Amino acid sequence: MAKLQSGVQGNGVGPVMFLIYIDELAKLLKSHGIIAKLFADEVKVCIEIVNTVDAYKLQTALDLIAEWAATWHMAVAGLRK
Repeated sequence: MAKLQSGVQGNGVGPVMFLIYIDELAKLLKSHGIIAKLFADEVKVCIEIVNTVDAYKLQTALDLIAEWAATWHMAVAGLRK
C-alpha cells in the first residue's frame, strides 16, 4: 500500500486537490469563451483587445477569477482589498 508523506509543501493530497480546483476554473473560463493557460499554481488569461467587447470579455475573466478565488478562500496575487 502506498503511503503519502508530508513535506515542506504539506501532504500529498494538497497538490491533487489544487489541480481539481484549478481545472474547475479553466472549465469556467472556457465556458465563457476565455482561453486560460495553466501551469503549476499559475493561471494566465490570453485575450486580444481590439474593441470594447474584448475589454468586457477581459473584465468578465477577471471577475470570474476573483469570484472563484473567493469561493475557495484563495488569494489572487496583485489584488488588494
